[in-house]
Amino acid sequence: MKPRLVHLGINPVGAVAHLPTPASWPVNFFGRLQGLFDTHALNWYRYGSQNYVLFTSISKEELTQLIAGMPGFQNVYVLMSEISDLNAFYGSMPQQFWSWINNLRK
Repeated sequence: MKPRLVHLGINPVGAVAHLPTPASWPVNFFGRLQGLFDTHALNWYRYGSQNYVLFTSISKEELTQLIAGMPGFQNVYVLMSEISDLNAFYGSMPQQFWSWINNLRK
């Protein structure tokens, strides 16, 4: 599959974004998740507590299966959406994000 951007939102079931991390979350949740991205994405950017943009060539289905296959990650909410146009971005984001996107456009 041709590399493209995928937006990913992820959160353990029952977690509430504005509250501290519950004890029931998998140990080192974000570190392990980002390790998976380091292995299976060409590049990625975390822009919020549970939000990522990944540049990857694997399918959304495969990525979901990889996440669910990690110990402790069977009860997480996952929402993915493919971003097909690198020029479709608009908004207020840190300059680091825009530099990251511009680098992918090259």
